[in-house]
Amino acid sequence: MRLLFYLILLGVALGISLAGPPGPVTSVIVLRARSSALSGFLVGLGAMTADFILMILVFLFYGEISGYHIDLILYPVGAGIFFLMAALILQGNEPSSAVLLGNGYILGLEMGIVNPFQIAWWAGAGLSVLGTFGIFPFYFLFLGITLWISFLSISINRSVVKYGRKLSQVIRFVSAAIQIGFSATFLYLWILLL
Repeated sequence: MRLLFYLILLGVALGISLAGPPGPVTSVIVLRARSSALSGFLVGLGAMTADFILMILVFLFYGEISGYHIDLILYPVGAGIFFLMAALILQGNEPSSAVLLGNGYILGLEMGIVNPFQIAWWAGAGLSVLGTFGIFPFYFLFLGITLWISFLSISINRSVVKYGRKLSQVIRFVSAAIQIGFSATFLYLWILLL
């Protein structure tokens, strides 16, 4: 019984470790949650769906794709998308106004699928946990992600309601800076691979 409890806690902690660190998806959740906690949550839900897809793909095909340099494609694509999002944010537009990006849920799904760090998490930590503990903790990983994106969306929305437009502008600029930072990082990592 104690082992079962630890495996559940491990799954929840893994979900928070995947969704919690600051990154491009988190910055868009924060940006969207300014106006609506549900809007921020939907972006997170889309990214969580991307995690589910990546989990299945990495678990099924990792042995077969590990010899290919997928990063040569993922890094420049990720860099381009995150730079585009930063430009839209700085212009005062929501990222969903881009032709290539969807609204809410679809936006989170698209971001999650092309995020090299998310893919690397699944190929590294995800496979390590699978090899050590089996599939059981992953049932609760998605509970951890859901708890995190709910907490983040609600707390940001309440903070903006309480502190107003100035906080909203700070969030917009910080979100754009994070997008630019990740875009530059992905571009740098791609150059290192060449």
